[in-house]
Amino acid sequence: MTAARSRKTKSLVRGLAATVACALLAGCGAAAVTRSASPTAAPSLSPSPSPQPTATPALTALPGPTLQPIDLLATPSPPPSTGALPTDQVDSPAPRRPVPGQSAEWLALKAAGRIALVDGEVVTLPPGADPLADPVTGLPIPAARILETDYARWIIEPMGYGRDAKGNAYTNKNYWNLCEPGATAAALYFWQLRTGRPNVTATEGWFLDPYEAEGAAWPSPGPSIVVSGGRRLGTYWAGSDRINGYEAHGRGYIMYLGMQMQPPGWLSKGMPVYADAHGRPLYPTIGAPRTNIQVALNWEASGHHLTRWTEFWYAGVMRFEPTLARDLQLAVLLDVGRDGVPVVVELDTHGLPNWQAGSKTPHIRHAVTIVGYDNTASPPTYTYIDTCGRGCNSRSGNQNGKLHVIAQDQMVEAIQDTVGSGFLW
Repeated sequence: MTAARSRKTKSLVRGLAATVACALLAGCGAAAVTRSASPTAAPSLSPSPSPQPTATPALTALPGPTLQPIDLLATPSPPPSTGALPTDQVDSPAPRRPVPGQSAEWLALKAAGRIALVDGEVVTLPPGADPLADPVTGLPIPAARILETDYARWIIEPMGYGRDAKGNAYTNKNYWNLCEPGATAAALYFWQLRTGRPNVTATEGWFLDPYEAEGAAWPSPGPSIVVSGGRRLGTYWAGSDRINGYEAHGRGYIMYLGMQMQPPGWLSKGMPVYADAHGRPLYPTIGAPRTNIQVALNWEASGHHLTRWTEFWYAGVMRFEPTLARDLQLAVLLDVGRDGVPVVVELDTHGLPNWQAGSKTPHIRHAVTIVGYDNTASPPTYTYIDTCGRGCNSRSGNQNGKLHVIAQDQMVEAIQDTVGSGFLW
């Protein structure tokens, strides 16, 4: 990113932060930081479909100002002719994992902040409602908030080698590329808190790399996993374990997302891509494009609702949008500040504080989960969870269970850097 572009982005973010903070706080005073409820018990022992939600209800109209819509409908500016890696699926879906369309009508409601989460139900706010106010109390969204993360910050991906939850030894390079399922699991944990689904906290079982479902041969050489009676079983993961010397959460659900989830229309299982365009197995997997994160979030948060899931909650904003900085800040304000659910970002690790190593800081496509913000800080900041633990990122700024804080303009730069992609909100 050029210096001029960086200064422009920083100016935009700080200007918006000041405007939002003054609008939400009388006299631009100190921020009120609120926290969500404590984790609840898991509703079931498997990621099976939950009871189907009812139709989206409408709330009583509340007077309020209009919101400049987030850029979901405008034609995106063209991507740069160079920059993305040849193997990087930045803005195109994986062919065997098609992305269902979302109607212009629904996207317009989403962009205007009128899709809200109230008492565990997704609702549509009426035209006169103020999207920057709590739809129940009418109070303004706080200028700073962090969700309760005592549990979620310990959602950490399995390592690429070691022992599974049953003590079986394994080696599997695919496990190093599960950041998209990891970030998605961290986000969906908060949906479990607020709606009772999906079952992030207690999903467990055997998980096998889905090369067969991908229509590809088992790679050779490939993963070293548990085999019984000549049949590959994979590895076993649970809701919590201490196999790495600390209590890690959600690994069974991460593996479900990475290797078993199959929404309607998908010809393959799992969020990551396990074969190239010619059907040859990829080992390790190249990870998952941003569009697969969107599909997974909506399918799982909806409780596998067969008719409503595609337009349940999440929509995507690409890194090339000219209003990216403003859009991200408003999306975080609405999702985290008003509704208590995270925003998921797919970006370049080169801009993240916990990936810094001087000249050796890598450019890796990665996903993190935004769980907090402070629009009154100088500079304004986001708080995020990175489910890549010390095993896959041993740099000094990365610790297991640590929350990370980043300047908002730095987060935007990371999204717009070489292999960044965009965000889901």
